[in-house]
Amino acid sequence: MTAEDAEDAEERRVPIRVLGFTAWFHDSSACLLTDGDVTAFAEEERFSRRKHTPEYPQRAIEYCLAEGGGLSLDDVDAVVFYFRPRRLILQSLRHVVRHLPGSLNLFRRNTTVVPVRERYRNLLRMKSILRERHGARGDFKLVTLPHYQTHQGAAFLCSPFEDSAIITMDVAVDGTTQTIARGRGNRIETILSHSLPHGWGMLYSLFTQLVGFQYYDEYKVMGMAAYGEPRFADFIEERLYRLDDGTGRFELNLDYFAFHHHGMRRIWSDRLLAEIGPARDPAAPISQRDYDLAASVQLATERFGLRMARLARRLTGSENLCLAGGVIQNVLMNQRIAASGIFERVFLQPLASDAGCSLGGALFYYNCIFGKPRACVLRHLYWGPEYNGECEEVLRQNGLKYRRLENPAPEIARAIASGAIVGYFGGRMEAGPRALGARSILADPRRADMKDILNRRVKHREHFRPFAPSCLEERLGDVFEPVRGCESMRYMISTATVRPEMRSRVPTITHNDGTARPQAVSRETNRPFWEVIHEFYKLTGVPLVVNTSFNDNEPIVCTPQHAIDCFKKTRIDLLVLGDCLAYREENEAGAP
Repeated sequence: MTAEDAEDAEERRVPIRVLGFTAWFHDSSACLLTDGDVTAFAEEERFSRRKHTPEYPQRAIEYCLAEGGGLSLDDVDAVVFYFRPRRLILQSLRHVVRHLPGSLNLFRRNTTVVPVRERYRNLLRMKSILRERHGARGDFKLVTLPHYQTHQGAAFLCSPFEDSAIITMDVAVDGTTQTIARGRGNRIETILSHSLPHGWGMLYSLFTQLVGFQYYDEYKVMGMAAYGEPRFADFIEERLYRLDDGTGRFELNLDYFAFHHHGMRRIWSDRLLAEIGPARDPAAPISQRDYDLAASVQLATERFGLRMARLARRLTGSENLCLAGGVIQNVLMNQRIAASGIFERVFLQPLASDAGCSLGGALFYYNCIFGKPRACVLRHLYWGPEYNGECEEVLRQNGLKYRRLENPAPEIARAIASGAIVGYFGGRMEAGPRALGARSILADPRRADMKDILNRRVKHREHFRPFAPSCLEERLGDVFEPVRGCESMRYMISTATVRPEMRSRVPTITHNDGTARPQAVSRETNRPFWEVIHEFYKLTGVPLVVNTSFNDNEPIVCTPQHAIDCFKKTRIDLLVLGDCLAYREENEAGAP
């Protein structure tokens, strides 16, 4: 065969397409792989405008199929779901029997965001639902995987490592809460696992509820921790759990928990409240005790993460570590693990929550089950919809005055430096919980009052929650002390310590504990955003800007209309849609 014949054969070859999706618990999402690399990814909440939505990801799947070239579901080789329904049902039945009679409370309708009977009905009809929702014949193969394997796939199979230890830590959908595994090439071997009801995610959720938040608001507890003293840390480590560093055996002390009777509706037991005091009413002010509880569980979490890392190093012998699962969204723990030196290199999956299981499930099937070589190495998360060609028309439809510039970066940088709040929208939407310069609100990090201004005029959130910075990748070391071996600084999945000499220069992004959660912005992967920061650096000598998600107590905006709606209902000064700039002062008729 000639070289030309080989090229022709390759062009005629039908690519292998795998669609992963998550649904019916929380953080529904969809991901499409083409020959093992990511073509598209989106979370359903961006389309539905309902945070953490558990609903079937109709629009996310439709977007992925469209981005794949106008595919129908029958064009996909396999559809992968992020746990095995029958395993979940069996695990649930065992759990109910083991914890009778209290476990009968689990069947109350308000126990979960999706009623139990409705959820099971959907799971058992999954292929029929896929066919009906997308007008498909059903030619695709439906694959279900153990939940922990989809986290393992997300952790390892798009990492830069050929050999790595893998840690997953999760509340658990179908039974397995925590694992230690080793990945080699396209194979993953699980070495140690922990099962419900025993998992660190449940312990952290317990304290999240104790201080008055929903169980999925753990990030608020991280923010609170910097304002407290860890005076309950010894109580947590002596009373609430046990980890054997030799065998790896892990157990929660269920005398202090009630989730096995009430689900996530109420996690704590009466004994816990008797020993440390009542839970905060969500409507009540936050007390110093609440801050101390947050500091205590945060310190305990960091210590537990380090113990798991040491255990993984001993059990696998690998010099590399990959992490995923809901607990890995704890950015302070991630910094401690990466900086500890236990491993030479650490990859933190930025899609660590269950939303990332659509990616992890698709990768696990393609690489580990189908046996294909790995083709995905994470370099960015810009996998969502792009609307640049529609921005001008939407601005006109909304009656906004705007200017179009060939190179808007210098003017945007000048606006930020003058104190303006900028809504920045352009390119493909980023995946995951963090705005990474495609759907962002930008501001000046040098102003000590900018945090209050952002909260008052746009974000309307708790004072203790920090704002993150986006920094030129090549200048990251000028502002932050290095996080040794961390391979994931582009994604705001780890904190870093702000250099002492820089803290007074960037007070908006420096938290009470001296850390920040930076994004290292690459010129290669998001040049327009990089240019805005570079222009700001030329003006001010500071190589970063404040970057918070483009929203106001809602999911991050997806479409130009979402961005305009947020611009109108808040006090953003400048709206940037692609290369179009709309100033509030020129559009006061649209102001609230």
